[in-house]
Amino acid sequence: MSRRATAALPAMALAAAMLAPVPGSGAPSGAEHVRLFADERLDLEASAAQNPVNFFIMHGSPPKLLFPVKQGPFKNVASWQIRIFNSDAKTVGFIQGTGAPRSPIIPWSGLSDSGEPLPDGFYEAQLIWNDSQGVHTTLPRKVSLLTPEPLRGLVRFQIKLDYTDEGLVVRVPEILFFNRGQALIREEALPALQAIVVFLRSSPDNKVSVRGYTDSTGSRQSNLDLSRARARAVLTFLTDNGIDSQRLTYEGMGPARPIAPNSTEAGRAKNRRVDVVVLKTKQ
Repeated sequence: MSRRATAALPAMALAAAMLAPVPGSGAPSGAEHVRLFADERLDLEASAAQNPVNFFIMHGSPPKLLFPVKQGPFKNVASWQIRIFNSDAKTVGFIQGTGAPRSPIIPWSGLSDSGEPLPDGFYEAQLIWNDSQGVHTTLPRKVSLLTPEPLRGLVRFQIKLDYTDEGLVVRVPEILFFNRGQALIREEALPALQAIVVFLRSSPDNKVSVRGYTDSTGSRQSNLDLSRARARAVLTFLTDNGIDSQRLTYEGMGPARPIAPNSTEAGRAKNRRVDVVVLKTKQ
């Protein structure tokens, strides 16, 4: 499953998405017993490591969680998509995949394609899927989105956000914190680092993993050493500014887990980063 369509769907699935009605277009096609529900994070004190919205695929009357998903109306699904629209009926995000969804609970990050929180407010979401019988849609579902101010404050800098299975990744490019090949934090980075401190103070129950990354140029050992030194420098700043050291760990990942191809300078620049991962709390 891909939150922002990192892999293209088959042509038939893309065609299905194009044919799907926009909010308010009328009754669903062949989906009278399927509903899309939403659970929103409206408590500003709730853990920011959790996705702000979880969608639930419901089926039947009264509606019940569709589990396992590979049954009933989703038995022979070729592809599916949840599209999110703003008040102007413009698509602002989507989640999609091939085959049936792996789970009836599907998280939505509330982020734009560039990794920034969408504006607070009301949206509509619609589930679309296609199979041998054609294209099916649910009725649109109202969704509320609310982003805590300490989290929104991070995007005033070049900091990007990403929700993963581990939690919330606060992604900082090398250019914001460090000079090329160095692990000394630049003075210009202090406002952004202070914004991270403010955000971490707002989520005091979450453990935090600081991870440094490099591109693939140079020796593996030098990249590991540099990434570890940078992660340690960020961790030291956080502890020096009041974040409990018991919450924090750090790790140098070197060129592992690239988020862009290392074949171009633009891609290598994205891979040179520090991720501050706010881990989900154990339930």
